[in-house]
Amino acid sequence: MLKKSFKIYKHSVVVRLTLLSLIGLILPLSTEAIQTVTGVAQISTNVSGSSYLTQNQFQLFENSLKYLKDELCRRDLNAILRGIMDNEQWAISMYDAAVQQANGIESGIFYHFGHYDQCLKLTQKQQQQQQQQLQQEQGQEHSNNNSITIVAKYCLVDVFIDELTVQNTGSRKIRQDSSPQNQTTELLIRWGACMPASCGPNDIAIFAKHALQRKVNVNDNMCQLYKPELHITAGMYTYAFVICFFIFVTVLSTLYHTYLLSSKTDKDIVDVEKSSAKPQRTLDEILLTFSLIENCSKLFQASKDQLSLNCINGIKSLAMLLILAGHVLIFIYGSPVYNVEFLSQNIKSPIFAFLPNSMLVVDVFLLLSGFLFCRILLVELRRRHGQINVLVLYVARWIRLTPAYLVTIGFYMTWFPSLGDGPLWQQRIEREQERCISSWFLNILYINNYFNVDKLCMFQSWYLAVDSQLFFLSPIIIYLLNRSRKYGIILLSITAVITSIIPFIISYTKNLSPTLMIYSNEAEDINSSYYYKNFYIKTHMRASAYVIGLFVGYLVHEMQARNIKLPSPIVRFLWLLATVIGSSCMLTISRFYAYPYNRLESSIYAGFHKIGWNMSVAWLILAASTGHAGWIQKFLCHRIFAPISRLTYCAYLSNGIVELYYSSSSKTAPQISYIRVVDSVVSHIINTFAVALILCLLFESPIHALERILLRNSKGSRNHQISEKKSNKSESPHTSEEQIA
Repeated sequence: MLKKSFKIYKHSVVVRLTLLSLIGLILPLSTEAIQTVTGVAQISTNVSGSSYLTQNQFQLFENSLKYLKDELCRRDLNAILRGIMDNEQWAISMYDAAVQQANGIESGIFYHFGHYDQCLKLTQKQQQQQQQQLQQEQGQEHSNNNSITIVAKYCLVDVFIDELTVQNTGSRKIRQDSSPQNQTTELLIRWGACMPASCGPNDIAIFAKHALQRKVNVNDNMCQLYKPELHITAGMYTYAFVICFFIFVTVLSTLYHTYLLSSKTDKDIVDVEKSSAKPQRTLDEILLTFSLIENCSKLFQASKDQLSLNCINGIKSLAMLLILAGHVLIFIYGSPVYNVEFLSQNIKSPIFAFLPNSMLVVDVFLLLSGFLFCRILLVELRRRHGQINVLVLYVARWIRLTPAYLVTIGFYMTWFPSLGDGPLWQQRIEREQERCISSWFLNILYINNYFNVDKLCMFQSWYLAVDSQLFFLSPIIIYLLNRSRKYGIILLSITAVITSIIPFIISYTKNLSPTLMIYSNEAEDINSSYYYKNFYIKTHMRASAYVIGLFVGYLVHEMQARNIKLPSPIVRFLWLLATVIGSSCMLTISRFYAYPYNRLESSIYAGFHKIGWNMSVAWLILAASTGHAGWIQKFLCHRIFAPISRLTYCAYLSNGIVELYYSSSSKTAPQISYIRVVDSVVSHIINTFAVALILCLLFESPIHALERILLRNSKGSRNHQISEKKSNKSESPHTSEEQIA
């Protein structure tokens, strides 16, 4: 009996010494370390009594510590382990905030966040309470030198998992080949971990690798600390000063306008409200340019139907709403979603093809730009006998576009990263900030679609570059159309053919996708798409829409000048043809999501679906502008579209902020349904136009009015009257596309 007891005691001593020796390799034998090691040794003997960790979890946690290289990281993780075994709330909260087991990977759920807020905020409060309780128990007023205060850090680590057959995914590689053997691949899972702030990316990767028994990668930009205080930089102060200055000027201008109205009689108030009939002094006009009363009245008033172009308001408004709806879908698809199969199945349906193919609707704006510029410039060339100062047009356009554009870019560069948080926030928003800091000057030069495209600032900014470049080139064609109809039409026809063939040739030689296809792994960062940054945003790939717009502008100009009316049978036939072709070009994109395709099929669609769509929209514009649209023309000319149309430019600028905010601040993977998609579309559109309204009233409309006044009164600015004629109402705060195409 004594011999047996001795063996047990000897065995226990050996175990204790062995365990102490092992942990001694982890912690230096300081006073604090000895206490921590003793605690771990006690844990090892009592792990079976733990109320939170299983035996296997404890062993994985403990064994992972010996591979760490950083002393502080080892110490803090040891303290967390001891705290868990002692049922300390702060330690359990940290461990509980991390993902313990990923679920639904085979269904395409690749984001597992854990609990972001619990890790960064609740654990700190619990730690403080725990420390205070410990101090009270020990009768100490100050912090105990032997206690360890651990600051939590949330990391979204990359975990690679093999040998899983994915049933639903938005991956380009897996979707294009649905065979089972190609669905089994190494999957990248984003795994939420709550770690001590003392642990760097390498130590976190080492610890997670052994704790999860998986290949793990950790990027420092995917780790975040709790930031209770806002750190304001010099750039943020400068941006805030500029915004406050504009707000201050707006308030003063509005008060001055209120004073003018209150000092008038009833008859004078009516005259002020009809200021277009009674020109004010130039000084008063300048002082009132920032007035909210003035700009709101301009924004919401009905447009005069000059040159029969009032229908453009309806076309622009509907096109913008479709584009915004498509952006919502893209960002939903690029964000964590619980039921990926919902998106994967519906994106193959022709019924919803207008959402993934909403990028095609962008061509409507390019077509309208070419149409308006050609139509209005031809009128002025005829009126002024071909004497137009094109340089004034270029300067006027730059002045109109750039201020509001710069304000938006400045927001990306300064305050945007400080407006929210979430597991994805730092990675996505700070990435946008870095891109804008490195390439903002290319944006305001309108060449950012060809230079430094890997650092494209604002994903939608390519459109302004394409539109501006085509705007600078188009006066050559329009001037030739005015001087010589024959040679102008020949040049325009050759240009249309070349710009239409280019997409087909490039798509076939490069073996490209039929268009910008939406895949979840690329929608996370659309700029990572090879097709997007190398082909989709290039002017030579998008020019056909603008050239067709020039053609339609010339046809409408001639038809209105000669009062030409088409026979009813031809009109009905063209409506039927345009409807069939336009619908086919829009809806057939679902075929490429549903079934595999070869190079020829992809190239044919890439080369000719835009032509068919643009020709259909061209007929809509021509018919509505020349009186061949009936009730459609009346609908498009409704005054409800006027303010929406005037806000489209600012909505275009601000939509990226709204979409990035919603997608980057997500802390859970929501379940998607038809109702929730509609809800997201409606709410995002409302928020986009709310931001656009502020941007328009503070910057775009006032600066546009100042530009008109200054150029009107400067020497040699007689040709600036073209800009006045381009707007449906000369004093309305129109967008750049309406004014100068």
